[in-house]
Order: sequence, then C-alpha cells, then structure tokens
Amino acid sequence: MKTNKILAAAVAALFSASAANAEISLAENLTLSGYIDGSYSNLDSDGAATVDELGVDELELDFAFSGETISAEVHLDNVRGAGADEFGIEQAYVAYNLGNGLSISGGRLENSLGFEEDENPELYQNSYAYNNAGDGSGVSALGQNYNNGIRASYTSDAFSVSLAGFDQLWGNATAGDLDLAYEVFATYTGVENLTLAIGYGEDDNSVLDEVSEALNLWAQYEQGSITVAAEYSDLESAAGTDGDHYLILANYAFSEKGAITVRYSEQEWDGGAEFDKFTISPGYAVTDNLWALIEYSTGEDAGVDYDYFAVETTFTF
Repeated sequence: MKTNKILAAAVAALFSASAANAEISLAENLTLSGYIDGSYSNLDSDGAATVDELGVDELELDFAFSGETISAEVHLDNVRGAGADEFGIEQAYVAYNLGNGLSISGGRLENSLGFEEDENPELYQNSYAYNNAGDGSGVSALGQNYNNGIRASYTSDAFSVSLAGFDQLWGNATAGDLDLAYEVFATYTGVENLTLAIGYGEDDNSVLDEVSEALNLWAQYEQGSITVAAEYSDLESAAGTDGDHYLILANYAFSEKGAITVRYSEQEWDGGAEFDKFTISPGYAVTDNLWALIEYSTGEDAGVDYDYFAVETTFTF
C-alpha cells in the first residue's frame, strides 16, 4: 500500500458495507489477507478493432508479520497478461520502527505519488484516469509501480513525510549503469475530513517517452455520504517535453451498500496528442466481502474517440 496515504481507510469508512479485508491469523504475529478480482471489459475505438476481455484480473496474497519494532510484508500476485499462470513478488519489505513517529523500510516498495491507488479494492472504479483501457499502463501512470529501494518516514497526528530512493521509478535501469531515482511525499490531515498531499519524483533512468520528473498534488474531502477529490501533476519526459494531467472525482454513497462515482480526467504533452476521459461507475456491496461495479467511460485519445465498458467483481479476504 502507498505510504502515508489514507485513501483506503476513507473508502472503507464511506462504504461501510462494501468488500472488506478480514485478516486471517496464520500464527502469532503472522496474518494473511488478499483478494480475487475479475472483470469483463470492452474497448471500442474509432478505426480500430474492438477489444473484449474476460477473466481473472488479479489474485493477491498478502502476508504480514508484526513485531514490537520490526514488521515485514510480502505481497504475492498474478496479473492478467503478465505471466498470470505464475505468482510474482509484488512487494516485499522490512520496516523498523525507530520511535517518535520515525520509521525506515527497505525492499521492494510501491512508490507514493498519485491519487489513484494500485490495489483494485481501493479504487472507486475499474479503470485508471489517464489511459483508455482498464489497466494502469501509460507514460503518465505515476503510481502502480514497485521497485527496489529504501524509505524513511515520519508521521504525526496531522502531518506525515517520507523520502525514498529507488533503483528506478518509471524507467528501466540499465545493468551496470544505475542512476538513483528518488521521491519525497507529504500529507496533511490537520483539517477534519480533508487530506492534502504533495509529492515530487525524479528518475534519470527514464527513456525519451517516459516521465522523468513529476510534481504531484491531490486533495480529498469527505462530508457525510459525499467524497470529492482533485489531482494535478506537472510532468517532464526524459526528452525534455513538458506535460500535465489532472482529474476531478466525486463519489456519492446513496445507501449503506450502494455508491456511484463520476470522474473526469485529462492529459496533455507539449506538441503532442491530448487525452481526455469521462467516467461514471455505480457499485454495490453484495456481501461484506464481495463488491461489484459497472463502469462506462468515454473520451478522446490522440484524436480518436473511444468508449470503454466494464463489469467487475472483487472478493476480499
């Protein structure tokens, strides 16, 4: 999970009856949790063949060890289209609590930038904001990345900050020629129901069409059954091209089990093609551990109109 982010907790509080993780105790100080996520999706773009997909998107098993000062987590998963017949290590890290709000962790970690979370149960909808399909691919995907690194964090009641160094963030490090990538990320929660976040990352391992620098800001506010959020990122590619993206999102829980999300997002690179996306996604908690949603998105990608439809179910344990 992303360090110092409370989006997952906010979603759980909003959807009090939606799919919930109930950790399974395996031994003293060792627990297991996870989820199974499947979907049907249809992407229809002008001038291109329709893309239909049906199957299990992800199976994830999370093992967590908690000690007095030392904790550790190992997340195993398989993802459709990425060696789905075999499990891989998504995250694996050890954290040491130094006391007084200070901690240090190292291993395979998720980067912190970006409003949208990596794990499917923590998303408000099926697809991500800055591409036209149902996955997180695309040069503007600041999050959903796991790399080897070390992170130092400080957390108080209203403020948290972390500094991390990685072998790479968005690019691909060349063997024998490693350039350190780093990010700094901070959140402020001193105002009731409001979360403010700011982060900066730089990755000299990026190639020309990948993000190499990013300044990311997002805010989320909750009031009763309504949650609103906004994000803005100032981007630069390794080729020196400037760009930006933004999103606005609103979620309304119309009952104890049902909610609906509306989102609009845009992305643009100087001298390049523009991207925009409008999404509407109602969801329903079938049981405490089973969440189902429908998504319809429409927009324009590099001058080509597209429509995206998905039905998704997520079972958590």
